[in-house]
Amino acid sequence: MELEYSGSQSKEQQEELDCWRKESTEHETEYQEVRKVYSYSQRLQAMKKIDTSKDLALLKSRMGKTSAIRKLYSGFQRVAAVLVVPLLLASIWIFMGQPKFNQEIIKSTETAFGVRSQIQLSDGTKVWLNSGSQLFYPEEFSGKKREVRLVGEAYFQVQSDKSHPFYVEVGNYAVKATGTSFNISNYPDDREMTTFLESGKVDLIAIEGGKEMSYGKLSQGQKIVADKSGNKVTFYTEANSKKHLGWIDGKLLFHKDSIGDVARRLGHWFNAEIIIDDESLNKYFFTATFTNESLEEALRLLKFSSPIEYQIINNKQLDDSSFAKRKVIIRKGRK
Repeated sequence: MELEYSGSQSKEQQEELDCWRKESTEHETEYQEVRKVYSYSQRLQAMKKIDTSKDLALLKSRMGKTSAIRKLYSGFQRVAAVLVVPLLLASIWIFMGQPKFNQEIIKSTETAFGVRSQIQLSDGTKVWLNSGSQLFYPEEFSGKKREVRLVGEAYFQVQSDKSHPFYVEVGNYAVKATGTSFNISNYPDDREMTTFLESGKVDLIAIEGGKEMSYGKLSQGQKIVADKSGNKVTFYTEANSKKHLGWIDGKLLFHKDSIGDVARRLGHWFNAEIIIDDESLNKYFFTATFTNESLEEALRLLKFSSPIEYQIINNKQLDDSSFAKRKVIIRKGRK
């Protein structure tokens, strides 16, 4: 039977294998599993270099020590040679670090604009997702790292596990932690990625050539801003925690923010495209807290505190029946 896959088995040998397969559904299932593993192993170049005759002879000698064993394993012995070679090769493939079939089940949680959600990962880590955000994560963590990918904004309370660091992939960067709480803002249309550390320590890294390159570590109350277009990274030793974490409680806070930053965050909050039509407006800074206000109410409040005018262009229905974002144009007000 061990000659089946080489194509040199005799007619009698093939008939014996066929009879064994027909004896029970279990035999047929086992045979098909063996064929599946062998099919995978055929892809390996290593198959041409490995001499399996010694391993096969050793297996046969161990199985044939007594007549009792021969009787007990008569069925298995007929397919043992078929089984041992592909399993041996598959094991070598794995241990040599060749590409493996990824069996992790990747899940994703997405929040619509104007909605926030909370999820708990398999390791106990808790994640709050802000409006218009998406998190990709495995159903169960495996390996030496706990890795997730974020698009948008999220607050993490990472379950402590120093032997399995937690990585949040954000474009060209990753935030590495073991047991901390921090906030990451990484919307696709933002030019920068911002990480604020509430407690513990995190490390901002990049992966180059399979190696981690650290940009630096954050301590409690600090934030880091990384330019997405290059390697410019800026650390801020003091940051306003309420400003970065207020959204968890449904509050949008600004503290001495430029009108450009205000427009960007209002756009994420209300799913609107907000355009600053006059660069001279960037000299104005705003401090405000919005809770249940609509976009129109927020814009009116901004107008009271600065010389601006705004125009709201309502969203239009597209060909696929969805709606485009509302557009807001902010201009310098008349004197």
